[in-house]
Amino acid sequence: MAYFDSSKNKALWEIRLGQLRKERAAREAGGGGTAFKEEAEKNMTGSVRVPISYQELLKREAMESGKKRERGTGEKTREMTQVQEKQKERQVLP
Repeated sequence: MAYFDSSKNKALWEIRLGQLRKERAAREAGGGGTAFKEEAEKNMTGSVRVPISYQELLKREAMESGKKRERGTGEKTREMTQVQEKQKERQVLP
């Protein structure tokens, strides 16, 4: 209960408790707790969920990881060829 020793925390809790009481009253009156629904709608604006199966998700992840691997190997091979070219230059110079 040390949380309520602070006047700031006590005030914040009273505000939240008041909101919860309003929601309960709205649900009991048959409104369905519209305050919660409105808040959820505000959070979801501009975003659309697209249903996806687990198998499709696995395929997408495999494709993405394959692309990353290709990038990684490409960079490594470039670095290796650069090192090999430098070694060849060094051998030719002396």
